[in-house]
Amino acid sequence: MKKFVLLPFCLLFIFCSNQIKLNKGKDIDIIFPFKHIDTQSTEVIEEIIKNNTNNTYIIDPFGFYGKSFVLENGQILDPSLYFKSGYYSRNDRSCHEDLIILKPFQTIHHSIIFDKNNRAVYKYTQSNKYEQIIKSFHNRYNATILGCESYVKELESKGYKILEDSIVTKIPLQP
Repeated sequence: MKKFVLLPFCLLFIFCSNQIKLNKGKDIDIIFPFKHIDTQSTEVIEEIIKNNTNNTYIIDPFGFYGKSFVLENGQILDPSLYFKSGYYSRNDRSCHEDLIILKPFQTIHHSIIFDKNNRAVYKYTQSNKYEQIIKSFHNRYNATILGCESYVKELESKGYKILEDSIVTKIPLQP
């Protein structure tokens, strides 16, 4: 009987230890589903976003802004280049498509940009150790910087709240 109880506990521990909680707040959990970022992968990763309250939240997956950088063997790595991005402005339709409406106690899988300011491209070497340091925040201003002010006001009038939270984390990179 002890083996059957121990096995599910071990599997739960293994599953949970391979994830990284990204944000600081307790109302919403934003969880990176792996223990590292594969720098060679081109697949879109969907984070686990979980509402731990009875409030409905508005989250802009492009609404985290801050400062991010990469460490190589514990030292800040200079980017090999920066990519340019055009200006993205939303209309009413794209606001409805882009913004995440997270209902009370709901858990979803959705891709988010950890730091919209990060436009750096890095070169990696297999023999070195890399970590991405992310310090960004999401608030009302950041959630409406690309548009959607009237849509957000409409949602707020219904009692929805904009996520006020930050991501402060270190994620190992696998070249």
